[in-house]
Amino acid sequence: MLERPADTAIRIGVVGAGAIGRRHLQYCIDEPATALTGIADPASDAVSLAREFGIPYFRSLENMLDAQRVDGIIVAVPTQLHCKVALTAIQRGIAVLIEKPITEHPAEAAELITAASSTGAKILVGHHRRHNPIVQQARAIVKSELGQLLAVNVLWAVLKPVSYFEPQWRRVAGGGPVMTNLIHDVDLLRFMCGEIATVTAATRRSARGHEVEDTAAVLLQFESGALGTITACDASPSPWSWDANSGENPNFPVSRENSYRFLGSAGSLEFPDLHLWTYRVDGEAGWARPITREGRVVIPEDAYRRQLRHFCRVIEEREEPLVSAEDARRSVQVTAAILRSAATGQSVNPAEIQEAG
Repeated sequence: MLERPADTAIRIGVVGAGAIGRRHLQYCIDEPATALTGIADPASDAVSLAREFGIPYFRSLENMLDAQRVDGIIVAVPTQLHCKVALTAIQRGIAVLIEKPITEHPAEAAELITAASSTGAKILVGHHRRHNPIVQQARAIVKSELGQLLAVNVLWAVLKPVSYFEPQWRRVAGGGPVMTNLIHDVDLLRFMCGEIATVTAATRRSARGHEVEDTAAVLLQFESGALGTITACDASPSPWSWDANSGENPNFPVSRENSYRFLGSAGSLEFPDLHLWTYRVDGEAGWARPITREGRVVIPEDAYRRQLRHFCRVIEEREEPLVSAEDARRSVQVTAAILRSAATGQSVNPAEIQEAG
């Protein structure tokens, strides 16, 4: 934990009064290294939220930055607004923590990268799961104990309630589970398994009839030669998702059902519970031999809290961003490739989705 006198605490402002904005406000309040400078959002809910937390309220980020010194901004607005809001801070040389995904389109991410290069502002992208010790341990196992990685399977399925779709942006393009939810899984797969070379996908919107998809099936080919599959649905009762297993989000009951499986030549791994399956026998191993399950134990830590502390160190230039803007742009390219493949029926190389968005 960073320990700083109150008068030298890192001054953080939050933009966005939604559910994730509220979480960031609470983490900033709880963190001794930070001083919360206020919340910016034109919505009426932000006024009551500011009153609840006892912090200044601003109708816009510009108003906040004009009124006081701010060291860093947390961008927690809908994805469609990420680029515009982040640019406001970056153009003033102020560090930003942008909620995932970094932007709706790769071209917008490139715009942020160019602006930050010009002003020197630091960008950290909120793929917070990378800060979770379980993820970091799983990455180490995949890279050092499974032998050659052959395949990975991800199953993400939840039933989102009707009330979830009250905000219009969740019913239109860019607000569906591919960009809002699978971006997490895509980022973790890139972090653990390496870059993705080809995407083939199909999506459906048959459960609700919204403009956005509710179901997706994805085939991935990694640069390493490994294959991957993702099945996703936000309209089905299910215990299979990161949130249902990991306990990371206090708003979701825990199921303890693993949603990832990594298959290697020397072993396989169930995740997030870190069950490592291997043959521990003399002589030739194979399907007729008993297989052993070993459970790995990791001391849990709050990923959001670790992310905020890391953001403080990034602002102080003591660490480089764990998830840089360029890194996050590649995850957006993969999700964009999923949607393009689903629309065209063709396989797509994510790297080919550049400035056109």
